[in-house]
Amino acid sequence: MEEGIHRLMNDLTRTRMTEIWEKARERNYDDLDDEAQRIAKIMLEHEEELYNQFEHPEFTYDPESDEAADYDPFLHITIHTAVEAQLEQNDPLEVVGFYNAMRQKRYSHHDCIHLIGQILTCLIYDMTENRKPFDLSTYRKLLEKYKSRDPQKLMELLESEPLLADAE
Repeated sequence: MEEGIHRLMNDLTRTRMTEIWEKARERNYDDLDDEAQRIAKIMLEHEEELYNQFEHPEFTYDPESDEAADYDPFLHITIHTAVEAQLEQNDPLEVVGFYNAMRQKRYSHHDCIHLIGQILTCLIYDMTENRKPFDLSTYRKLLEKYKSRDPQKLMELLESEPLLADAE
């Protein structure tokens, strides 16, 4: 049953993303709410690299049929959107602190969003693998800890240290 729900949610997300992509591609933001407009703009920021995935979502990343696939463009856009919203709302504050620290290190806005998204993705993965709620406290601790680190080594740090123990 859980697998069926996961498939339904995945299909709903793709359907919504496809609808937003069609509007974004035409630069037609009419009838899009604020969140959908944010998603549309982020999709356009990724147009060069993800155009084919957006145009042909039926052939895009499906872990159930292709275990070798490790990149879900729709998840990427969703994470990117979540981070943009966190920055816009200044919540949690540690996102803003991390973002500002990376900007001072001369990272672009887009790259900063991706760095924050990497931390968020690790926590989401841990949450889904271990079937537990999202741990906002750990997210805040990791953002605070990693804002002073070398951003080029962020993924290496996240992969080499036990995630939850690292935040304690």
